[in-house]
Amino acid sequence: MHPAVPNVLSIGRLVGSVALPFAGGLTTPFYIIFSILCITDLLDGHIARRYGLCTPKGELLDSVADFILVVCMLIVLVAYIDWEWWMISLIAVVIALRSLSVVVGTLRFKRPALIHTFMNKASGLVIHLAPFMIPVFGTGPVILLTCTLSAVAASEELLINATSPELDRNRRSYL
Repeated sequence: MHPAVPNVLSIGRLVGSVALPFAGGLTTPFYIIFSILCITDLLDGHIARRYGLCTPKGELLDSVADFILVVCMLIVLVAYIDWEWWMISLIAVVIALRSLSVVVGTLRFKRPALIHTFMNKASGLVIHLAPFMIPVFGTGPVILLTCTLSAVAASEELLINATSPELDRNRRSYL
């Protein structure tokens, strides 16, 4: 396996994410592009770990690509969802917790501290499934589930960043 494959997948996710807002909402082209991007998210980390290709730069690139994918997905959902105050409040809480975690980790470890915990992976899975679940279960339940899980994951990451003696981006949990 060529060592660049995981990073190429992450870069592809970054570039492809920018296309999402132009896919016309929750349409077939959106779902196709989004599905491909989600698959690259699963593959890049798996390939890197399986073939011993993990690097700090690759782990950071993966996290940045994940972030851009979520932002671009939210841009699409902004036009699709009839937003209520509590939904916006929950998203703001998640953004605040994530931001605080990154700031605390960056100050402590002198580099961005985005951690691949089990909770962050579970949160990412639910985020990836959210556009598919909204038409089936409705916006409210999906936003509540996604934001609750994301807030718990961000809180755990913040706790890790605040208390760990060193940065371990692949730490599985606080416990």
